[in-house]
Amino acid sequence: MRRLPGSALGVVFVAIAALSGTVALACGDKLLAIGRGVRFQRVDAAREANLVIYFGGTQSGGPLASAKLQTTLRRAVHKLEFVQGGLQLDEALKAGRVDVVLVEFPDLSGIARQLQLAPSKPVVLPILLKPSKAELAAAQKEYKVALKATADDFEYLAAIDEAMKLRLKAGAKS
Repeated sequence: MRRLPGSALGVVFVAIAALSGTVALACGDKLLAIGRGVRFQRVDAAREANLVIYFGGTQSGGPLASAKLQTTLRRAVHKLEFVQGGLQLDEALKAGRVDVVLVEFPDLSGIARQLQLAPSKPVVLPILLKPSKAELAAAQKEYKVALKATADDFEYLAAIDEAMKLRLKAGAKS
């Protein structure tokens, strides 16, 4: 029996592969071949949120005043509104549907009653400044979703996503 030299075998293999005409694609390769990749870190429910960021005092200095965070939220949510003080919050709550309200925890006690009486029944997402583990756990137990001020942008989006899921679940019950 005669053996083919190594280079001839390589040529035969390349010719068979080129003439076969079919392409073997793995599971996710079909999406990439069409030009549609999947973003694994995309948060879906956050895209539908009408979000209000409440500033109790001045807008400077707090974690919610971060330009990077605000840019991320503008891109991620359906509608983003900044309000300062109880009067602007009241106007925003009465003007339309508000799904989630981001508020620094110290400011929450002053607006809790307004949020409870709001027609759209928004989910409150408190932001805690330097909390202990016990304080964070207590806030998460009371409000279901709470964040540390040091959270990154993705954690904010994930928390908004969770808040929207809670809102949808509460809407389904009523």
